[in-house]
Formats: sequence, structure tokens, C-alpha cells
Amino acid sequence: MAVNNRLFLRYYDEYKDKIYTFFLYRVNFNREQAEDLTADVFLKAFRKFDTFERARSFQAWIYTIARNHLCNYYRSQKWEVEITKAQNIGVEFKSQWEASLELERVIKYIWRLEPYYKEVLLLRFVDGLTNSEIAQMLDKEQGAVRTQVSRALQVLREQLEEFR
Repeated sequence: MAVNNRLFLRYYDEYKDKIYTFFLYRVNFNREQAEDLTADVFLKAFRKFDTFERARSFQAWIYTIARNHLCNYYRSQKWEVEITKAQNIGVEFKSQWEASLELERVIKYIWRLEPYYKEVLLLRFVDGLTNSEIAQMLDKEQGAVRTQVSRALQVLREQLEEFR
């Protein structure tokens, strides 16, 4: 097996679950659709792997492909959705059960946010991308992403406080 193929398989093993989760949260938890979209993305990535610049983050590259594929999917479904960015909302919980309930509650509120804020929070919290990777993915400055993440978190905090 060629060196590039082995490297791609390593990346695939590392990122397939992350990309699946990326899609799962964006297709209303339709597992089959998330699986299909994930397969499509990795097929596209494999075909274009020779164009991947090793100086870039593979995670940012594969998420960019996934995001673009999701936009195309939304267009083909005639959904009106604006895609953007996301932030990590780290919360310590006393037990896994409580964490699961709180996460479900927070995600429900994230889905009520403006599309731009929603995407920023999903990319950071659900997908685990860094601000730098999000900036690469969206072709933005890292400072701009950091600002948007901060604003999105503030809006989310305000909404969560309103409903406590």
C-alpha cells in the first residue's frame, strides 16, 4: 500500500467519528443521512488527498470539505440554512447522567440561536475544533473567530439564564 494511502487511512480512523458527529448534529440526528454524508466526504477527501497541504491541519481540511458538502446537501434539500462557526462550552458536572441532561438542554438552546452563532458553538463544542482550525476552515482571522465565539457564548448564557 502506498505511503499516502496509509496516511489517509490513519486520518480516516482518527476523524471518521468526528465527521459523523458533525453531520449528525446538523441533520436532525438522522443516523443514516449522517453516515452517507460522512462516506461522501471521505471519498472526496481521498480523491483529492494529493492536494492536501501537509503544513495545514488535516482536521481543518477535512472539516472544510465536510462543511462545503453540508452546504451542498442543504441546497439540494432546499433548506434555508446559513452555515458559520462554533466554541467550546466546557462545564463540569457531578455525574455522567447530569452531564448528558445538561448537554441536551444546552444543545436545544444552541439550536435556537442565530445560524452564525449556532455554527460557531457546534464547531467548538460538539466538533472540538480550535479557534485556529475554525479560522482556517472559514478563511477568517483567528481573532475574529475568537470574538464570534465569545459573543455566541454570551448570547447563549443570557438565554440559559432567562429560562432557569
